[in-house]
Amino acid sequence: MNRILNLVATEARIELRERSALSGIVLYVLSSAFIVFSIWKQLPPKEWGLTFWVIFLFCSLMAVLKTFGRESEGRYFYYYTLYHPLELFAAKVIYNLLLLVFIFFVLWFVLFVMAGNPILRIGWFFVTGLMSAIGLSFLLTLITSIAIKTQQNASLTAVMALPLMIPLLINILRLTAYASGTTPDENPWNEMMLLSSIISLVIGMSLWLFPYLWRS
Repeated sequence: MNRILNLVATEARIELRERSALSGIVLYVLSSAFIVFSIWKQLPPKEWGLTFWVIFLFCSLMAVLKTFGRESEGRYFYYYTLYHPLELFAAKVIYNLLLLVFIFFVLWFVLFVMAGNPILRIGWFFVTGLMSAIGLSFLLTLITSIAIKTQQNASLTAVMALPLMIPLLINILRLTAYASGTTPDENPWNEMMLLSSIISLVIGMSLWLFPYLWRS
């Protein structure tokens, strides 16, 4: 576990040295929320939820895009000889998870200030946000590890990620509708179990595939 935490700390130091990446994500959140606020002074609950998650998904893509592109080949060879593939993958996922949780709360606060907050069951909304961050951190980390093998890393990541994110988005929107009270469904556990199943499938696929990708 200490080895994984050391890798997470290394990721954080690299991110802090390249402040433009994190600043760009925050700027994207602020500008997107400002555009939404300029068009709609007060968003209806359904539109608020859709807007929130669309912005969050694109911010997640931007944040995780350079997961395997920051280090040189020499550093990866060093990692290859020193760490087990799953240790490296776990460190990348943990760092990306923390980054996505940060983006989630920044985006929620900005939209709360600019466009109001229609969420009635805030606990459910935060749990949905945490679940989505876990699923996206595994999914996008795996996809970037595949896309880094090509010359078109950014475009291939987007092309591969967007279709795979649709099942997550559908369940997240249904849980957000329950949290905002815009659906007659009073039993969200079915959607939560389905979301948990999708995330479990993504986690299992990631842990199975990454060691083979890393060796190649």
